[in-house]
Parts: sequence; structure tokens; C-alpha cells
Amino acid sequence: MIGFLAAFTHGSSIVFPSDQFDAAAVLDAVESEKCTALHGVPTMFIAELEENRTRPRKLSTLRTGVAAGSAVPAALLERLETDMSITGLLINYGMTETSPVTFMTAIDDAKERKLRTLGRVLPHTTAKIIDTKGQIVPCGVPGELCTSGFALQTGYWKNQAKTDEVMIRDEDGVLWMHTGDECVLDEEGYCSIVGRIKDVIIRGTCFLSNPLNDTDLFRRR
Repeated sequence: MIGFLAAFTHGSSIVFPSDQFDAAAVLDAVESEKCTALHGVPTMFIAELEENRTRPRKLSTLRTGVAAGSAVPAALLERLETDMSITGLLINYGMTETSPVTFMTAIDDAKERKLRTLGRVLPHTTAKIIDTKGQIVPCGVPGELCTSGFALQTGYWKNQAKTDEVMIRDEDGVLWMHTGDECVLDEEGYCSIVGRIKDVIIRGTCFLSNPLNDTDLFRRR
């Protein structure tokens, strides 16, 4: 979504290598089309690194990319820089319901910011952290992240009850999306996830084990 919208609004080209994720197809497309940016979640980047180790491609045209979905480990960030020429990786956060990104790091953000935060709220979007009573908490205090602005969805298809549960107007009439994520905002506006307020179903666990060792880069349990 963010890749398509960025290309559409800037008049640039976008490449869809396959109808489903295929690490080999992605790298082949980067090489043949001389792509400059690569989007994905950390597990996709890990698969691409392993595929490139097995059959190296010329990826020197890459210079930036977007990672979302989960935190990016330091070792993975380093490997993307050294092995795939991605030196300006941006970290994103958002929901499908918010079209889809509301927080993003900047190219010139320190590496520590990219590893530990989601970046700052995007233009024309507002964010707040609230407690269980709906009151805004001070900087540094955890609470539920809520966002508002033009990017909010109209509502869930034919499910007004679910829409009303998460999209709530405050006393000033501003509509807020309640994300269910427990977050903290610092004094510079950087947001960090510290937990999850709403119930989630865990289907599997992914983790990095000695990520600088190519033979043991990714495991599932």
C-alpha cells in the first residue's frame, strides 16, 4: 500500500515481482529493473538476504527501503547495509485502517532511533497516548496509542458495532482510531511500542539467532 501510494504520488515506477512473496523473484526484479527502494517486513528481508547469499545479485542500485510489521534487529540493519546497499532504511508503523502508515523514521534519524522507535507522526496526522479513562498521559508514560486525521478509514464493512468500538469521537468532536497498542511518546515526538492492550492470537514465534552467521540467520519455532 505505502509503496504503491508513494510511486503514484511521485510519478515513479513500482515493480511487483510476483503475486505472492518470493525472495528470489524480488532480488531478480531489483537487479533487472535497477530498483532503488525495497519494502517489506523483517522476515522478508531475512529471506532475501539468505537467497542473495545462495545466489548473489547485483543490488548496488538499492539505496533505501521501508520496514514495518515488527522491530528491526541491529544485526539485520547492518546486513542490509553491507549486503544489499540499503543505507537509508525507514521504519514505519500503522494499520490497514489508517491507510496504512501514521509514524515513520527519517533518513537522517540516528540508528538508535530506528532500532528503538517507530519514528514521529506523519504530516496531517495527530496522535495521542491515553490511559484507561481516556485521558492524555504525559510524555514517557505508557498508554493506548490513538491516531486521527485524513487517513482514517470510513469504517469496517457492514460492521458498525466494530467500527464504533475502535473509532471514537472525543469531547471536541475529533474522531480517533484506538489502535490497541500500548505505546510511549517521548518529548521529541518519537513513539515506541511497549506492549499490546487488546488480545492477540499468537500463531508462531520468529526470532534471530546469531544473525551474522548466514547458516543460522532465521529460525521458526
